[in-house]
Amino acid sequence: MAASSWIPPPRSDPETLRNPPPFKPFPLGQIRSGKIKKSLGNSRIESAIFKTNIRGPVVVTKNGIVGDEHAYEPHRSPDKALLHYCTSHYDDWSREIPVSEAHFKPGAFGENISSAEVSERNICIGDRIAIGDIIVEVTEPRAPCYKLNHRFEVKDMAKRTQTLFRTGWLYRIIKPGTIAAGNMVRLLERPHPDWTVARVEYYLFLETGNMEKMKEIVEIPQLGWEIKDKFRARLAKGVTEDQNGRMYGDAADAMDAWYECRVVSKYTETNTITTFTLETIDSVSDPSPVEPGSHVRLKLGGKLVRAYSVTGGTSKCFSLGIALDVNSRGGSKYLHENVHVGSIITASRITASFPLASSADMHVFIAGGIGITAFLAALSYLQTTKQNFHLHYAVSAEVPFKEQIARLKGDRVTIYNKSEGRRMDLKDILGHADSRAHIYTCGPPRLMDAVVSTARSLHVSETQVHMEQFTVTTSGDPFTAELKTSKKIVEVGATQTLLDVLKSVGMDIDSSCEVGNCGTCKVDVVDGRVEHKGTGLLEEEKCGAMLACVSRGIGRIVLDL
Repeated sequence: MAASSWIPPPRSDPETLRNPPPFKPFPLGQIRSGKIKKSLGNSRIESAIFKTNIRGPVVVTKNGIVGDEHAYEPHRSPDKALLHYCTSHYDDWSREIPVSEAHFKPGAFGENISSAEVSERNICIGDRIAIGDIIVEVTEPRAPCYKLNHRFEVKDMAKRTQTLFRTGWLYRIIKPGTIAAGNMVRLLERPHPDWTVARVEYYLFLETGNMEKMKEIVEIPQLGWEIKDKFRARLAKGVTEDQNGRMYGDAADAMDAWYECRVVSKYTETNTITTFTLETIDSVSDPSPVEPGSHVRLKLGGKLVRAYSVTGGTSKCFSLGIALDVNSRGGSKYLHENVHVGSIITASRITASFPLASSADMHVFIAGGIGITAFLAALSYLQTTKQNFHLHYAVSAEVPFKEQIARLKGDRVTIYNKSEGRRMDLKDILGHADSRAHIYTCGPPRLMDAVVSTARSLHVSETQVHMEQFTVTTSGDPFTAELKTSKKIVEVGATQTLLDVLKSVGMDIDSSCEVGNCGTCKVDVVDGRVEHKGTGLLEEEKCGAMLACVSRGIGRIVLDL
């Protein structure tokens, strides 16, 4: 695993992590439970970390909340019956990792119960606590694993969580019963005030070779067996177990959806268009060339997540051409004004979402303005592979990407410069397209609409015309969504989004960009057909998921909510 760019703060003095004052009674916040599903790592990793808020009393047995599931077998233990998390941590996470702010809200760590009044620093191992009519006992800190990296889209989230003592803690059930949000939480007994959860974490995760402290810790009778066995193994062998496997997983489990990149060049193409070249900070073994029709998502200052066409390069070093939009909702404005050579940007894996038609004998590109960025990698590929193509490019005055366009053979490029009085004749262009030609268009909506209507008037098959859109229309035919777990049925109107309707009925759905770019609002589809929109899902995810902010069901769909 590559070294993290995160620099941990100075370590706490472990002596300050002991003898906290007993907490006063307070009302319990949320209660949550979840089911196992492949919800992480582009739907390849099973987890029950996405838990649903429960309204009303719930039954708690010695194994935890009835119906709550755990994907990892060792977590199915009476020592780990309930996970409690401090909601105050979410504000800290949002300040420290603003690019993942949309994820930081109660429930995100997979906790069963949450509250702001207690944390790892004022809860002690062995504390007996009454919650409603049940009694629980604190057993151990949560040992964070690589799944947190995927959950929050941060490569070292598990490491940060344990280093900062924000793991949450686990309970065994002393007296089963029922609990409900709002029940009072009361401290009944504190047999080990010297050993807060945070102080145990200090020797579990940070100062891992302190033999004397480990000897003290293993003598705590209430300590959970998994943690106790780890300390005993260290005492017996004189070495610390490898923690990297837990924190980062193996090669198949690594969080590879997002990378930190450094801006290595910023070049002005025109008075409104700039080319940014980004290089991944981590090493990339055997970098692959950018495929035709690729895009990448960028996290830009807080909640902004935007998708941009990749104009060329490799998976290690790639370029983007971005126009400053006068109506920008923040993305292009942020890049032009706040990003400079040396800036660090979080970027997604590069994904090919607008591929070339493999059956075409001739590729006809019709682009306008910044729409050319969708085609630059494709044009270079076609020239390298000696395939037939022609670019028709309309600009208002300045011609961006002159160097890349100049590399194309002159007879394969026609530029229509409005300032010189040159206009594109779509009937003439499309009139020469036979059944083996494929037409690709990207640019202002008026241009793309004209391409579609002209092709239709000339009886060019719809299957031969491909459009790359910068904006997404969210309206469409009404549809019905059945929520399998919560047993609700919702109706989504023609001008409504599924996301808005789900939130209106109390569903806790993460969201960020709300234009189909970031993938935050992904929901699992159990049954039914979906009209997919946006770029936030990989192709392999679309068979079992949809973007609630832009995609639409067809007729009736069933969601795992």
